[in-house]
Amino acid sequence: MLQDELDKYYYIRNSRLNMTSAVILWDRPLFLEKMFKEYGIPATVSLPASLHSAHLPPFKLLVVPTGFTYPEYAAVSSALADVKFQQKIFDFVEKGGVFLMFSPLKEVSSCNSCRLPPATSLERFGINAEYIQTDVMIRRPSLLTGAVDSVYCDGYFQNFGPEFTVIEKDDSGRPVHISANRGSGRIILSSVHEFLSKKYVESLVKGTKVKF
Repeated sequence: MLQDELDKYYYIRNSRLNMTSAVILWDRPLFLEKMFKEYGIPATVSLPASLHSAHLPPFKLLVVPTGFTYPEYAAVSSALADVKFQQKIFDFVEKGGVFLMFSPLKEVSSCNSCRLPPATSLERFGINAEYIQTDVMIRRPSLLTGAVDSVYCDGYFQNFGPEFTVIEKDDSGRPVHISANRGSGRIILSSVHEFLSKKYVESLVKGTKVKF
């Protein structure tokens, strides 16, 4: 009986996903939704638990927003660290989905003994890469944002596997946006702290939607 009620809840909650191209893995409304709305791309915010529903319709792009390792978003980071949930994500990608993960970020402390570690490994999230948190400016038009002036990034990536290709570097040659093909889909890591361009986002949701 309880499972029936849960399935009914998730069906009602996810019924608006029928026309959705992108799902933002989060636990509350957030500013990133505005980007999709401005571009006319159907997107919705979803709790990790909702993605387990058998009633969840297919979609193309799964997005993890910046700062997902902050304590207040423990439900998101815990789900991403769960091996079974990771496998569902990778199965989604194998079938043609796109998984876009922005920077984990950490709260910056002014205490000298509590400074950020030099690198944050993404291995516990099933990703073979390291993230370095630091202020980065791209002082040229960006392929990813379409900006004609400077673009802010909150870090860069290093020690990533050979499966990754660098899509964009900062002015010092450090990778800020990388991509790996997996099956018929892609895994993308980004430290770009701006709205991505409409043209680029449209390229991510193009094609056949995939069942998660």
